[in-house]
Amino acid sequence: MNKKASELLKDINKNQRVTGIGSVPFTDVDETCDLIMRYCPTIPYVPQLIKRDPRENMFLQFSENLPCVIEDYQKKQSFFDETKDREKSLAEFYDYVVHDCYDYFKITPKYLKGFYPMIEKCRGKDNPFIKVQVTGPITYLISLTKKDKQSMIFDDEIAEAITIGLAMKGLWQVEEVIKAGKIPILFFDEPSLWGLGSAYLAVSDEKVSFLISSLIDFIRERNKNLLLGIHCCGNTNWKIIFESGVEIVSFDSYSFGEKLALYPEEIKHFIQKGGFLAFGVTPTSEYKEGISEDELYSKFISILEEFDKKGISSDLILESIIITPACGMGPMPQENARKVLELTSALAKRIK
Repeated sequence: MNKKASELLKDINKNQRVTGIGSVPFTDVDETCDLIMRYCPTIPYVPQLIKRDPRENMFLQFSENLPCVIEDYQKKQSFFDETKDREKSLAEFYDYVVHDCYDYFKITPKYLKGFYPMIEKCRGKDNPFIKVQVTGPITYLISLTKKDKQSMIFDDEIAEAITIGLAMKGLWQVEEVIKAGKIPILFFDEPSLWGLGSAYLAVSDEKVSFLISSLIDFIRERNKNLLLGIHCCGNTNWKIIFESGVEIVSFDSYSFGEKLALYPEEIKHFIQKGGFLAFGVTPTSEYKEGISEDELYSKFISILEEFDKKGISSDLILESIIITPACGMGPMPQENARKVLELTSALAKRIK
């Protein structure tokens, strides 16, 4: 655990530990950054403007300069390019990696328009943190297929290279946040982990654990001045996440809080060594117009009671809590997304 950064986050009043997951339905960059800073003033996050440009889609956004990856903007998908000289591509890629050439892995504005203005807006503010995010290796590799639809997660050589490439994408963002005088919080978004153990995700727990641990270790070897988190918006084998070495575990507490409570020993150990739980208290995909703050607060209290039944005290949970929406808001109508941010901020202020 990064004690300096985690202790600083712990010192922040729990009512102010509010951030978001990533995608938003807005298209105006400045207005979006201002909106996020209004509702997440302590931990603003870089927005993924998926309706502004298809390149901000989570499967395209981090594909620049990854080895043997080709983009299809119409399908909003990246594919494994079988026409490339694989050996040459990997050799060139690793040459940049071994020399820690982070700029080679930069995400250009056409792929992440909100990154640059958010960094600039935060320079003159007193927020200690900025949250950034990258698509996690499991989710990215499952979607990266050959023409025959075979996923590259089963190709060990490519899986390792893509995992390292995604880590370098994260490290480039981390370096830019540090240059702005802020502490980075770097999330890897792993929505595909909800299918772990099912026919949808026929990948062993051991492989998932290896790739995630490799990712975390690679980053830690190069930069310790950050907090690392993993977000999964469904149910999964949470033991793997708790044991991965991250400081923050982010989950959809609105829909899956009771499922996470089934891991009491792992949760207690994780929090006791300095970890944080990011509760997704406000529904996104399940959002219904008219849902009230009181309803959501009652739901949150019921989740705390579930944790308490499993021997995890509310005091322990609240000591380590971060408040977020359940997931990204990209597919939502704009007005509903604004309401989600408003409700998330309001719920954080009610936590005692």
